[in-house]
Amino acid sequence: MKSLFRALHYFRPDASRIGLVGLLLFLSTAAGLLKPWPVAIIVDSVLGDKPRPSWLASWTGNASKDSLLLFLSGATLLIHLSQGALSSAQNYLSIAIGLRGLRRVRDEVFARLERLSLNFYQGSKTGDLVYRSAWDTYSFQTLFQQGLISFFTALLSLVLMVMVMWRLNVRLTFVAVATVPLLLLSIKLFGRRMRERGVAAQQADSQVTSFIQQTITALPLIQSYTREADEEAAFTTQTAAARDRRITQHGWELVYWLAITVAFSLGTAAIVWLGSRQVQAHRLTIGELWIFLAYLAQLYEPLNQLSHVGTTVSNASAGTQRVFEILDARDEITDAPGARPVRNSKPPNPVPLPSISKTEPLIEPASSAPPLILHGNIRFDRVSFAYQPGQPVLKQISFEVAAGESVAIIGPSGAGKTTVLNLLPRFYDPTEGSVQLEGIDLRELRTKDLREQIGLVSQEPLLLPTTIAENIAYGKPEATIAQIEAAARAAHADAFIRKLPQGYQTMVGEGAARLSVGEKQRLSLARAFLKDAPILLLDEPTSALDLESEMLVVASLQELMKGRTTLIVAHRLSTIRRANKILVLKDGTVAEVGTHESLLGQAGYYAQACQPVG
Repeated sequence: MKSLFRALHYFRPDASRIGLVGLLLFLSTAAGLLKPWPVAIIVDSVLGDKPRPSWLASWTGNASKDSLLLFLSGATLLIHLSQGALSSAQNYLSIAIGLRGLRRVRDEVFARLERLSLNFYQGSKTGDLVYRSAWDTYSFQTLFQQGLISFFTALLSLVLMVMVMWRLNVRLTFVAVATVPLLLLSIKLFGRRMRERGVAAQQADSQVTSFIQQTITALPLIQSYTREADEEAAFTTQTAAARDRRITQHGWELVYWLAITVAFSLGTAAIVWLGSRQVQAHRLTIGELWIFLAYLAQLYEPLNQLSHVGTTVSNASAGTQRVFEILDARDEITDAPGARPVRNSKPPNPVPLPSISKTEPLIEPASSAPPLILHGNIRFDRVSFAYQPGQPVLKQISFEVAAGESVAIIGPSGAGKTTVLNLLPRFYDPTEGSVQLEGIDLRELRTKDLREQIGLVSQEPLLLPTTIAENIAYGKPEATIAQIEAAARAAHADAFIRKLPQGYQTMVGEGAARLSVGEKQRLSLARAFLKDAPILLLDEPTSALDLESEMLVVASLQELMKGRTTLIVAHRLSTIRRANKILVLKDGTVAEVGTHESLLGQAGYYAQACQPVG
């Protein structure tokens, strides 16, 4: 119940609209209750000899039966049209409110996914997260429209009809409402089981989504090793499991509906028998019997809706719970209370970029701590880190990097090279020890400010599905086209960009213009030039490049590294030798530190790595 109220909280901003839905709902229900009355009066007072009701006589006077028939026929048309219009307006507004709540949930889930640490994604499947964000969020809309609104629609209709039926015939009303306890018992018995089966079915569906996503990503590997048949067999296993869990879920639903049908059937049979007996005993007029029978048919509709609500809430609760698991995931990277701002002392600017005029003042969160003036001095103090408990990747490593110094990090695969880089922007926090800037632990600094002072170029360049200009300006969206072009020239990217169909406005990324790895990497470097951060992290930026592309990228790197504190993970000697200092990681520890010449004399890992092959 707590999670139900939490889910409905997303519709609270639309309280006034929900109030209007309530008013339309009441008017629509009242109009529905009036539907059988004109026909009942026709049966009793036009086709029969019963006197007209006093309220009708005051309107029609001594009008003939033909005139009265025409009047009541027109009233029937008006009531049906009014009820249809009110119901349509109420449903439209309910749908609009449901979609507004759905949007709020999706916005919050997306914002949460953006801010969760990378450690959260280590144990998550991308396809499952996509399924939860795109499909499970529909459960919130379902809870509102088919849960809350349907519940109150059915409840209001039921209460008003029972009140009118009570006035007509008490005994028949008792028989009609006797089915309610049977419905409540069915909901209690089967609701929990349906919810559990619903969760299992949704998890199976999300695994199918994850498998498809993983297959698309690994398609070149699958096709090159001709493993299509094996992957199809594995996928068939996944879809079979999803089918079985859905069958189990729907099986319980069918048993539930069978119980509901039994309750309805018993009530209907009893009312038909008792009502017919009272007609024979002349305790009801034909018109009154017609009204009761019409209400009887309408009575079971809200009861049916209430029984649907049980299934709907059970299934939707399973979806909302999966969404709340994302929203409630612990954020491991958070700012400490009173975290210090970070300011760059002298922003290096190797590229002559035109100044940027800001039209709006920068509004920052208040902090009592003085800002840290960043020069670029980095220190790792006995840092240990593990992605999984008991499996350390880094073990008590310590080293320092002076402001403006470049350090190349090398070592065998799995030594923790990329992990060292990921600790600096606080993608992760150390499990032991501290990473420091200017002698201050990174955990004492504002994460946003810290990351604004760091430029990152990864081994696999990432491009967003937008224009080349917007990709370059991603770290500085207010940049002018002149600044973007200057950054591209510094990265040796301007020439190939101008050869593209729309130049800097060419769309790139998935489904758009295809670029080589070298071209993508030069765009990543242009992005780093434009960001103009004093600390630069390079994660094997030339490892996937051909010789020609590597020469252009290396030239850009040398220009980009000037005046910046740089940590570069590399394996090519041409890149490593240009660093001021070389750091060798082995088995998660610092095995060697020194210059190229000094490490060659130690006859260690670095010296062996520099020896020519064969």
